[in-house]
Amino acid sequence: MKIKTVPEDFVVEELAELPGGAGPVSVYVLEKTGLTTLDAIAAVARAFDVPRKIVRHAGLKDRHAVTRQHLWIEGGPEKSLAEGGLALRFLRRAPAAPRVRGNRFRIVLRDLDPAEAPRLAGAADAVAADGVPNYFDSQRFGSARHGEGFVGKKVLLRHWEEALRLAMAKASRFDTESRQKRLASFKRHWGQWEACLEKSATRTEAHVFGYLSRRRGDFKGALKLIERPLLAMYMHAYQSWLWNEAVSRFLKHSLPADVLMPARYLGGYLWFHRFVPAALASRWKRMTVPLLAYRTKFEDGGVQAAYGEILRAEKLETGDFKPAGHNLPYMKGEERALLLVPAGMKAGAPEADERFPGRQKAVVEFELGRGGYATLVVKKLRLLIGEGDGEDEGVPEEE
Repeated sequence: MKIKTVPEDFVVEELAELPGGAGPVSVYVLEKTGLTTLDAIAAVARAFDVPRKIVRHAGLKDRHAVTRQHLWIEGGPEKSLAEGGLALRFLRRAPAAPRVRGNRFRIVLRDLDPAEAPRLAGAADAVAADGVPNYFDSQRFGSARHGEGFVGKKVLLRHWEEALRLAMAKASRFDTESRQKRLASFKRHWGQWEACLEKSATRTEAHVFGYLSRRRGDFKGALKLIERPLLAMYMHAYQSWLWNEAVSRFLKHSLPADVLMPARYLGGYLWFHRFVPAALASRWKRMTVPLLAYRTKFEDGGVQAAYGEILRAEKLETGDFKPAGHNLPYMKGEERALLLVPAGMKAGAPEADERFPGRQKAVVEFELGRGGYATLVVKKLRLLIGEGDGEDEGVPEEE
């Protein structure tokens, strides 16, 4: 099974409600292809001659897709815009920002085995009935340096130099070729701050290595010079991985082995359920699991035990989650639904795939609440029809 063979195979439409009445907030719909959300926002800001920070959005959308989402600008111009890869349509002025409630997806599943494709309708019914674990999918972990650790974990442990080295001298495989070469050079010259400064190509790199050339050994101070949103992303990525690991262990301990299916993603392997036993269904569909933070309180003993297992494996204690100090982001506690249940799930009949001779394709459509990953639905469909371990297709977005 393949997705995103062409951008038109993966269409995402943000679902939002605008408050009634008029007001100072200009609301727009952005349609884009081949651009990240942040690149599109930068283009809009340039075209409207406004600071990029005032062009607001509710979430990031995949560059390898056709996506429609809302932007809003307080006091923004009442005009539309069209340029390479994006079209911005002015809707109206509103008293406040739109309230985003989720996304609608239309996904073409390609390269289906003709013997397995007929199972898709039944698999879609199963996903609609029992949902999928509400994991954070690979898009959340494009910044992770797997095999070398998470920047967020190093911050929790107060290992400042290791955190900085991961952030500044260890490339992700999703980085551009030029950035990979530059970070490899920083790794070779680590400790030779003047040489790193000379090879810097961004403002952050220049600030960090310039600071270290003047204040050698102050790695915590240098770490604070990384943009706070990027540092927060590093912390959230590790927090999200811990949530995934805890929920995966919770499911493994709660369900018989023959009900479970392993699926691969950028962070490792996760367990998916074939179905939720009737005795658990009602409670699980209402159940939430906390994202781990300082002084998190647990309502479910099984979840607490699962978190305890992963913390022991990671050699962490709950006290390590205490905020690390001024200007360093920390992990904030919040609840996340255990299960993600799509609405309006439909699977079209398989037909010949013009891009993969001898294979079939089919269209699936569904809606997810805000924060849900459509690729999880695709993973479970793939597992249920018998196509391997749910390995990802495509490249993580810029989360």
